[in-house]
Amino acid sequence: MTTAEPPTFLKPGVRLDAYRIRKWVGGGAYGDVYRGMKDGRPYALKLTKHRQSSDDPAKTYLRQLRELVCLVQLDHPNIAKVHGWTRTADGRGYLALDFVEGWTLAEWLQEMHPTFRQVARLFAKLADALEHLHSRGVRHRDISLSNVMVRKSDGEPVIVDLGAGEYSGALELTDAPLPPGTNRYRSPEAALFFKEHRNEPSARYDFPAEDDFYSLAVCLYDALTDAEPAKNADERKVPRINVNSPTMAPSPARTVNARVPEALSVLVERLLDRNLEKRCPALASMRSSLEELAAQECAEWHAEIFAPSGEGAAAPDAVNPARPNARRRVLAWAVAVTVAVLVAAGVAVSMREHSSPAGPPAQAVSESPSSPRASAPEAPPSSPVLPSLEVPSTSVAPVPKERPSVSASKNPLPSPPAAKNSKKAAPVFSPGFLKQCAAAGALAAATMGCPASQVMPERESCPAATVEAMKILELEDGLVIRINVDVKQPDGKNCKRDEDGFCVAVVGDGEIVSETRERLGRMPKGTRLSGRLWTGGSDVVGRYTWARPPGEDGFPVCIALGDNGGVEKRPGSKPGAAMVGTVESARPIFGKWP
Repeated sequence: MTTAEPPTFLKPGVRLDAYRIRKWVGGGAYGDVYRGMKDGRPYALKLTKHRQSSDDPAKTYLRQLRELVCLVQLDHPNIAKVHGWTRTADGRGYLALDFVEGWTLAEWLQEMHPTFRQVARLFAKLADALEHLHSRGVRHRDISLSNVMVRKSDGEPVIVDLGAGEYSGALELTDAPLPPGTNRYRSPEAALFFKEHRNEPSARYDFPAEDDFYSLAVCLYDALTDAEPAKNADERKVPRINVNSPTMAPSPARTVNARVPEALSVLVERLLDRNLEKRCPALASMRSSLEELAAQECAEWHAEIFAPSGEGAAAPDAVNPARPNARRRVLAWAVAVTVAVLVAAGVAVSMREHSSPAGPPAQAVSESPSSPRASAPEAPPSSPVLPSLEVPSTSVAPVPKERPSVSASKNPLPSPPAAKNSKKAAPVFSPGFLKQCAAAGALAAATMGCPASQVMPERESCPAATVEAMKILELEDGLVIRINVDVKQPDGKNCKRDEDGFCVAVVGDGEIVSETRERLGRMPKGTRLSGRLWTGGSDVVGRYTWARPPGEDGFPVCIALGDNGGVEKRPGSKPGAAMVGTVESARPIFGKWP
């Protein structure tokens, strides 16, 4: 936990070897961080501090050596860079690192009011940094809103504080079932492991690389749902949402904050899925997914995450409209791609008649920002309360760096282990099938892109990844199915009828949700199809880009209304109120839209 007062070991003006101490920045479980100067350049000096709960004082020295070994293997613009290490006369070791003048990620989110596009870009860079870190055999093990800095000069994020880090082949220093870390950001598997082994002194959780990405996903969830991430629990207007349940995922981000774009909300749901087999492919593609979403140009992506003071729950477009032509640019149909493994896993769960409940906001659950801010603020925010789940939470002082942004390695995560199936008679997709699906897509973003305008878009092709996913789902080219055109206007004796007595639905331009009346490939009957309609011509044209089986989040598709480019308007149609049958045909599209 960050100390309230600076220690007396080093005071401003004294020298530590070649460094002149300027100020104490903060303190954590394992050390204190000072701002020092050398040759006119600022450095972060991280001095060791023995943790009282440790069973071996010598481990303090070994932990810093391990952190040093982790750091010297890394060379990425968004990871803190080490410049040296030595020991003081009294035996305390210290690291010299780049100093970041800026905010913690929690402070940046709370004070700078970023847009969704800015957040997507920032988290894409952090995911890229984690890929680099893992490619070198290093795991951070304490990714949190307190262990990421955002530099004031250029807005670049910097991952700091590898005090809990580990590299391949490192000596085991953990003296508890779980490695040091911040409770809120632990994976469901880590929380479950602690619950089952908390009373076993020799039990050790084998921290996988996926858990670092899961921690980053929790940070992203907080960025989208928490308007006060840097505030202490007793200062907050509302408690933090519980994210630590091993079985129940938190409520979708868009449910908590209606301003969140649907595509981003669905991606975060996948990243936080309680099912490891479904979650791992999304985590592995986190960087590319966020890069794709960060390229969105429509107004909702340029809106601030939370409404400015006094505007309440204003719509994103009303808060921060994008440039005037944004809504006329049709991007939705070119961006709707996703990792097909998520498609398969989503359908598998629906075929098992299982739905993933989303828990409502519960007791405050928070990070424990033991890391100091490697920045200029004079009064760091106090630490939030610990979550109700009994998992030990420790973290160490962050360290900063200052580097421009470049791209790094893109090494994927290892294949996830197969999840246990508790259902008896439901068909499930085998790990082999999931691997086949994984090759079909490049993104884990479940997105339909920006909202389309009422102007009929051009006949672009269905994205290649979506086509491959539909093939795996056994959707056949040329297959025609029957759908209820509008779920709000069902077929039946109480339907609206035209002059010939046939049931009709009255539809206009814009979004539409339809429903399949029969099984389509691996998609069950009752699958919801989301898309848009255009009624300006002689036919009503519809394009569905999202399929949602009962109880699931769904997956991208390309399905057109009608069997030949649209459905004919019924007599009595008016501008903006076209009549079509309540039940019409639809077919998958594997090439260009009709």
